[in-house]
Amino acid sequence: MRPELLKKAYRLKNELFQLALGLSDEIKKDEVLEKWNIYTPTPVYKFLVSEDGSYNKKHYLGYYFYSVAGYAVGFREDSTSLEEVAGEVGISVIKKTELVDQYLRMLMFLTELKALLRLARREKPEVLVIDGTLSSRFITVFPKTDWFAGEEFEGRIASIAGEFIEKIKDNLFSEDITAFSLKQEVAERLVEEFGDRGRRIDILEAVLSKMAYFEYLLLLHSLFYGLDWNPLVIGVAKTSHSTEIFGKSLPDLRIFHQYVKETGYSKDKIYINLEEVKWEFSEIFEYIEEKIAYQLKEVSIWYFYGKYDRGRTISLIEVFESQERESTEPQEILDILSYYSVGGYPFPLRKADYEVRITGRDMEMLESILEIKNEVHGREGLQ
Repeated sequence: MRPELLKKAYRLKNELFQLALGLSDEIKKDEVLEKWNIYTPTPVYKFLVSEDGSYNKKHYLGYYFYSVAGYAVGFREDSTSLEEVAGEVGISVIKKTELVDQYLRMLMFLTELKALLRLARREKPEVLVIDGTLSSRFITVFPKTDWFAGEEFEGRIASIAGEFIEKIKDNLFSEDITAFSLKQEVAERLVEEFGDRGRRIDILEAVLSKMAYFEYLLLLHSLFYGLDWNPLVIGVAKTSHSTEIFGKSLPDLRIFHQYVKETGYSKDKIYINLEEVKWEFSEIFEYIEEKIAYQLKEVSIWYFYGKYDRGRTISLIEVFESQERESTEPQEILDILSYYSVGGYPFPLRKADYEVRITGRDMEMLESILEIKNEVHGREGLQ
């Protein structure tokens, strides 16, 4: 590292110290504790399934090579573990490279939900736990055609993608990414529509990416409305930027971390306005699946902050409020999480994070299998 940057780091050290001091000027400990209910959880076993996902990518001239995976795990009371995996290894010719992470994150969310729902439908757990927030699943952006191909198609690409929604629904859980399993049929449909131009891989991927997004919406709908035994659905997040409770410069979670030492939960249920979340459908999906689109927009989610074990960890916990089950209170959720807690965090989420992680070494192994290590990537002159 350049020595000039090291000097700046020493100066920043003092600013960080001042930031911690400044928090006590913004808000007093008593104000924080007024918003906190002290509660000692009583560990309660509920059959719980949790999930996590991962993705990694490498760039070559002309395309990205990527891998995405979702993993779900559950534990019986006798410690018997159950698991499910969904994933994909592929290439993308996305042109808007600043959006590649958004695209791959959508595929990751898709495989997470696929793994979770496959396991849940098979084993009927009482609780489903999403890694992170439930509301974050509504921030996923619909892939636009111009991410892949720089031409104007006047909605024909989205319309073709819409033609395959019914096939995706019919085979929703039979493939890791059902949309991608229809590649040959889509390719034939594109040639029928555009002639030889329809053979281009960027046009094909533009259609498949939209189909994958439609598949993601169908899975999200299945999570909230498609499970007939009505499990408790929650999201557990380690971070949050919300300032809804205290309205200060630092997030509420950071303020609670500063002052709260006792187990318990924040006093008020706070409902999330999904209309304020970056949430959009394609017009073709709303037209074809009007009821599903409407129900997804009506999902009710509330959240609280909870501390269910010793140590520093405080989690942001989001709860799906289902009309088909009695309302759940924070105490009940803390009792369940306390049963599974290791070091202040649920063990199933720790295991899912470990099992699903796609490392740089994993990508190198996949490169070797595909024999693409010597492909041109554009940085040869710096090596």
